[in-house]
Amino acid sequence: MSFLVVLIITAAVVAVAHRCIHRMPWLWYGLAVALDLLYVAGVGLNFPPAALRVLAPVVQQGMAATSLFVIVMYCGVFAESSPVRRAIGPIRAELSLMACILALAHCLNYLSSYLGPLATHLDALAVNQQASLLVALVLFVLLIVLGATSVKGIKRAMRASVWKNVQRASYAFFGLIFVHEVLILYPAALKGVGDATSTLVVGAVVFGAYGVLRVGRFVLDRSCARAAASPRRNDLEEEASRVYVG
Repeated sequence: MSFLVVLIITAAVVAVAHRCIHRMPWLWYGLAVALDLLYVAGVGLNFPPAALRVLAPVVQQGMAATSLFVIVMYCGVFAESSPVRRAIGPIRAELSLMACILALAHCLNYLSSYLGPLATHLDALAVNQQASLLVALVLFVLLIVLGATSVKGIKRAMRASVWKNVQRASYAFFGLIFVHEVLILYPAALKGVGDATSTLVVGAVVFGAYGVLRVGRFVLDRSCARAAASPRRNDLEEEASRVYVG
């Protein structure tokens, strides 16, 4: 249940500190970098096992980064007028950058574990590992692109339509996170490893619920937009009719 715990803690921190994140984003970027460096130092300097047990799921396994991405994506399922959307909407870019910084430690850690087999024979990896590596490479490219375009200076330099189209890749990115998670964890889950099984179940609920809710929000928003446009269209038709009769 580690992912669920990390997700709850991350959501609580964001809920309490969203104004601070909006006012001082560089402080939070620095904290994300510090957390990455703390994990690297912990491995290199042999921190106590208790400390590493905390840092491993948070940083090494990418659960903090994934939790931030979950919060960013779930923001879109709430109505524009909702308290959640008003609190999280203005800091989605900042949360995305924090997630990208934290995800880099995860990416570099696992890339090092693949370098040996890749330097000799790719077939030294199991099929699920080969597939997860391919998905991971796609995720890494998307991570760099989405992270870069979340920087406000780069966003301002891009045409709005281009930026919006690039950001639509976040839906593919979000879905591929779960695919990558399944490819990595399902062998352990099949063997009955408790944490792997529970992480997959929680992930399936979180990612599956997002898909359903996001589609529902899209349909509801389209319906509301059409309903709002109908009175205006009727007013115009009535006005045109009066002009014609007169």
